[in-house]
Amino acid sequence: MEKRQEDGETVTHLSKVEARSGSRTTVTRSILVTSLALVIAVLLIVVAIGYFRADQTGADEVNGDNSARSAVRQD
Repeated sequence: MEKRQEDGETVTHLSKVEARSGSRTTVTRSILVTSLALVIAVLLIVVAIGYFRADQTGADEVNGDNSARSAVRQD
């Protein structure tokens, strides 16, 4: 670390190692990838549960009624 006086102010200059504050590791990247995979897995589980629990909704009944009416009108 080097301190200098520039324009009446004390300015601190750091080397690359000091600014980086340590060695390079892959721990942060591993945590990020793992947490992203877990979030995607949980989202897929929630969507799958909602998909399989919705046997027949009100929209299905309306579509079924409309299909039946259009089949009767064509005859």
